[in-house]
Amino acid sequence: MGAHSLAEAIARHAEEDGVVDTPIEGLTLFRSSQPAARQPGVYSTGICVIAQGMKQAYIGGEPLRYDPDNYLCCSLPLPAEAELVEASPERPALGLLLDLGRALVSKTLIELDAATEWSESVQEVAPGFAVATVDERFADAVYRLVELLDDHEALGVLVESRMREVVFAVLRGEAGASVRRSLSASNGISRAIAYLDSNLHDSISVADLAKRAGMSRAVFHRRFKETTNHSPIQFIKSLRLNRAALELSNGATVTEAALAVGYASVPQFSREFSRLFGAPPKQWVRNTEASQG
Repeated sequence: MGAHSLAEAIARHAEEDGVVDTPIEGLTLFRSSQPAARQPGVYSTGICVIAQGMKQAYIGGEPLRYDPDNYLCCSLPLPAEAELVEASPERPALGLLLDLGRALVSKTLIELDAATEWSESVQEVAPGFAVATVDERFADAVYRLVELLDDHEALGVLVESRMREVVFAVLRGEAGASVRRSLSASNGISRAIAYLDSNLHDSISVADLAKRAGMSRAVFHRRFKETTNHSPIQFIKSLRLNRAALELSNGATVTEAALAVGYASVPQFSREFSRLFGAPPKQWVRNTEASQG
């Protein structure tokens, strides 16, 4: 199915601007009738598909544009910024976010590798993100998944198989190498980032992460930068501050946001937040609310 059909399917369930949760676990839809300025966030493991409009993400400063012909795949939790470039009341931006599910990806990957030959000569370190072409297999799989929202009987029976179709299409597409490497059980960088993401409120050093990854600090630093576009120190700080920005957007106080992401000193948190986002936390919240109208 083409992007036009997917846009129509999404529009039926996202009738107003905003994010819509669905009965399919891990699948959310979104609609926006106006462009949105660059905002911080944390990209979870999964895919972002734009059926109508255009978005641009920035990971480690690298711009990544995705639209009806290209989707964004993140195989690791990554701090990022994103802006909605194309949207209007006449042609609202329509898209979806889908958490691929680590267990489902691993199971599908094992079965795929058992059925085909995959060369381990693929680059030793692949980035934890990729913009990939929406090929026919991927477009059809995503449409068939969203289509289940119109048929509750089929939803209860077919959702797992349709999810597997999407995962299969990702693994067979341009993002496959990134997903394979980043979600591999033997990937020390993946283990280290998963640990950091789950323990942001604790004091964690680069040495701690290198040890958890089973690497020397020098090797860890090099492979980490290749995977995430950040140095380990930059990544830790960006992940904490981006997560704190989300906490603030959801109504947390400055102190609550600081403590939630591991800052013992609120003044230090405010200084580092200001350096990254150009305004102190309270002012940033006011600016964000004003820009959203």
